[in-house]
Amino acid sequence: MSFEIREDQLSYTSQKTSQYLRQRLGYLDLYIIGFCILSDKLFNINLLVYCLSIYLAFRILFISPDHTFAILISLIPNLAVMFIPIPSMSVPILNVLMGIALFKIFILNFKKPINKNYLFIIVFFVAYEWSHIFDYDIKSIILLFSWSIAILYVSLYFFYSLKSYNHKIVIIYSITGVFISICYGILDFFESYGTLMSNNATIRFKGGAGDPNYFSMYVMISLFLLLYLVNRETNKLLKFLYPLIFIFFVAFGVLSLSRMFLLVISLLLTLLLIKIIFRLKKNKKIMFFIMMVIGFLVLFSIFFISEFTSILNLLLSRFTDFIDDPSALTSNRNVLAEQYIQLLMSDTKDMIFGIGIQDYHLRSGIQLEAHNIILEILVVWGLVGFLVFIMLIATLLKYSFAYRKNLKRDFISWLPIICIGISYLSLNAMSNESFFLLLLFAIKNLMEFDSLETDSMKTEYG
Repeated sequence: MSFEIREDQLSYTSQKTSQYLRQRLGYLDLYIIGFCILSDKLFNINLLVYCLSIYLAFRILFISPDHTFAILISLIPNLAVMFIPIPSMSVPILNVLMGIALFKIFILNFKKPINKNYLFIIVFFVAYEWSHIFDYDIKSIILLFSWSIAILYVSLYFFYSLKSYNHKIVIIYSITGVFISICYGILDFFESYGTLMSNNATIRFKGGAGDPNYFSMYVMISLFLLLYLVNRETNKLLKFLYPLIFIFFVAFGVLSLSRMFLLVISLLLTLLLIKIIFRLKKNKKIMFFIMMVIGFLVLFSIFFISEFTSILNLLLSRFTDFIDDPSALTSNRNVLAEQYIQLLMSDTKDMIFGIGIQDYHLRSGIQLEAHNIILEILVVWGLVGFLVFIMLIATLLKYSFAYRKNLKRDFISWLPIICIGISYLSLNAMSNESFFLLLLFAIKNLMEFDSLETDSMKTEYG
């Protein structure tokens, strides 16, 4: 009997050691990603990002699908860096890695059952977009394959990861990805302007995202996902570190000079504060976190009051300087909306079925994308496609809620998905494969935020 007990103890110890090593190796990927991206910028060595791509491609073949998803999420804030230039177009490395990840999921789950209704909705959604292929040229068809791979990957990973997913790990990867993006942006700013405080409303911080509005959205998503960690943290040091991370991210979100960032972050933080005040007992950790954030902000403002005033005035000037010019205030988004609405009204067939997502802005003759998710869906898929997309979202939510039947979903858990929904009212979504990754990530937050399971039960990353 003692021999059996000893054998069980050795087996348990071996399993815990193996889990620890896999997790450490998983975090090593973040160091490698950060090193390659930042060294590529610091030393102008274009080879390092290509080496990183090859490394991640091989890693995905040997790591768990959950770890793969975490890596893909960490790359999103650095999309402007992670691409391979070829004649006439650039290939996003994220898309290539999703293709490999999809292949891995097929291999691992080839004989496992999948809900037929769920599979039908996914296939129908992809097939609807493929029905527009007759209007596409060769480039658009290539983009269609890439887009389809992203949809299939996100959908299949969502279904097969319901029991193995570890939200805490993915959030850590996401926040690290934003941190790497910020560091890349700092290097880029100092190389171009010699300072972070340019006092010029046209010079905006964009990190490694390539666009200040997308960068600010990634920052906002990370800020609200950080609350998941805050709500579960027991380490006293981290309780003081999280408010500093929050302030650090907010500072660079402000440096993006994004009007969307200011509006969305102000609205959601106000709603969050109201919610916490009315349910103080349940949200003591979040309330302590907010008090620490306010305390640190007051402390920093004493020493950096001139810098704070300068950047806030610069951000507010993007509202006040164009108050009488709607086109300038919206960066011509109102003009684009009018053009696309006219396009829809001019053809009944396009209004009903759309013109297809791939390179729609070029095929329409408008040359610029819609910069509004609702208008974009109506243009590319029409009224029928809009209903198909709603059906897809409803299906994902249905299966996520069915898996977590007994959980009461806190308002805080909705903040990332609300942030995504509002942000994409002024950004392009459907043609960007990263949108579907972020959507899945936000839905996972709904599923996991109030879960009472400990993270130690799911640590098989690596």
